[in-house]
Parts: sequence; structure tokens; C-alpha cells
Amino acid sequence: MAVEHSDAQVLSTDDHILISKVVDALQASNRSDAPQLEHSIKASIDNLQRLASLMMDYPSTRQSQKLGQDTRDHSTLIEALSKATPFTTDLVLPMRVMVGQTYLMARLNFFRLLLRVARETGSVKSLENDVMERISQNIHARVIEILLQSIVGDNTVEQSVRAKGAEALTLVWEDRISSGLETFRPVLEATWEARRKISVQLGTFMGVSEIFSLLGEGCDFRFIDYFGRGICSQEEQQALEEFLFGMSKERIDSLKVKMVETESTVTDPLESPDALNASYLDHHSLTDFVTRLYLFFVKRHLEAMTRRVSGAPGPKRTAEEYVMIYFLSQDQPMGPSDDSP
Repeated sequence: MAVEHSDAQVLSTDDHILISKVVDALQASNRSDAPQLEHSIKASIDNLQRLASLMMDYPSTRQSQKLGQDTRDHSTLIEALSKATPFTTDLVLPMRVMVGQTYLMARLNFFRLLLRVARETGSVKSLENDVMERISQNIHARVIEILLQSIVGDNTVEQSVRAKGAEALTLVWEDRISSGLETFRPVLEATWEARRKISVQLGTFMGVSEIFSLLGEGCDFRFIDYFGRGICSQEEQQALEEFLFGMSKERIDSLKVKMVETESTVTDPLESPDALNASYLDHHSLTDFVTRLYLFFVKRHLEAMTRRVSGAPGPKRTAEEYVMIYFLSQDQPMGPSDDSP
């Protein structure tokens, strides 16, 4: 089945081919609800196109606008973002950005719908994997946006770094449909994929076996190199521990105390389950592991932000955020690549 293209190219040619394969599998399954599911797919595509058109109708974040005696442009937006806090960033976001965030989540949910249909029809595993790749791309894009917004709104970060983060954000926001991959995304993708594959050993909570496992599973060396510089703060090391062991700093500390009290060098895995497999995730009814990784990230992100606001001990940022700040401080390009389609 061929899915018609529209003027709003929210889906690539490869996306359309993938959608057609899923619809073909649906039609071949002879399910009684096949017409309803096919209608849901088509309706979701139409909604994506409408959202994309609405997003593009709002003024560009990189063009100037005259409002009475005042002029708003790219530089004034960056200045406003770099002076914002985690609680005021939303108030300075242009409508193009707000609608764009909704568009991104709608796109993510569309591919989750496609994944469910593919599984219901008993499609070949490769087809499911192709849909999962699209889900991963959208989640990684969302995480990068969250990280950049957090950095821009953090007044404990150097102003020059916040300004670079704001510049990167405007590039990401300008064209969510066809922009190329950011430099940081391959780091995130490779690191999360490696984290998905490793088993948490716990032991003495040194994290040595987990780090070697990450490297063995293809973790981006730049992620590990950052925490192996020898000058990392205690909070940075704690953020890495949270990422490696899948537990909060507070939970890790309590288990370390128990190990000392019991003179044990190995903890019981049943007492410290990996957060990626924790029961609280089951309430979200999510079966794809990338989405579980996203929730794992959001949990750490909110806990870190809470410590930053309250002044509580522990990491004030996630491991991913520490690495992104380093990227920005080293003048690493963070916007769309030069070979964007």
C-alpha cells in the first residue's frame, strides 16, 4: 500500500516505506479490526501534518520581528534564554517552540502506535526494529532538548556556556522536521544502547565492571573519557554511579552503609533492582526499552534538579548533562550538521 505524501513533509521517504510495510502486514493479517487500525494510522499522519503546518506558521526563532518600538530577534531570544531559570524558561519560549514540542511528542506517539500495530500483526522482527529506530530518534531529540534547556536555565553554569546552549536550542527549534543530527546525539545513542545491554554487578559499587561492560558494548568513548579525566568532582562521580547502577545517590548510600554494617562486599540484587527494570516503570505500560531509558533519564533529571534547588547533597545534574556542558565548553558544534537534508 502506498501512503500519499503531502505538502508538509513530516515523514521521510524511508518513513513512508516503513509505514506502507506495516499497513501491508496489517491488511494481510485479516484482523477484524484492521480497517480501524489503518484509519488510526492515516489519521495520525494527518494530525502530524497539521501540527507541522501550525508550527511553521509561527515566526521563525532566527528572524527579527518588530513589536511597536521593540525588536525581537535571534540575539534577544538567546539573551532571554541565557538569563532564564528552570522556572521561567517556559515564559520566554516562542510559540513556534511550544507547538514544536507538541509536534515532537505527537511524532513519538505515532511511531509507538506503529510499533503496536506491527506487533499485533506478528510482523517480522526487522520491521519492529525499524519502527523502534524511529522511536529512539525522537526520544533522543527530546532528551537533548531537555538537557539544553536545563543548562540554559542553570545560573551556576558559566554564562558563555549557557549562551552556546541557547544558540544550539534555537538551531534545534528552527526546523524539527528536516534538521540534521546534532553532534551530541551519537554520544547519547551509543551510550544509552550500551547501558541497555549491560548487567549491573553491584559488588563493591566501584563500577569498574560496568564501565568495562559499557565500553565492550560500544559506549561512546567520549562519555567514559569525561568521567575518567581524574579531575571529576564527587558530584560528577555520583551522577555516573546513578547512571551505571540504576539507582539514586540516596539509595546507593544506604546500601553502602548496610554493606559496611554487615561487613559484606556484595549486595543482594533483589535489594537493589536496576531502575531500568524497576516495578514503578511497569505502571507506564511501556514495553520498548528505549522509552524505559527515557523514563530512567527523567527520574534522574528531576532528582538532580530537586537537589540543585534545595541544596541537598548529591549530583545536581545527570551524567548526560555534565558531558553536554563539557561539549559546549569545548566549542563542540551542537546544531544541525552541514549535510542536513
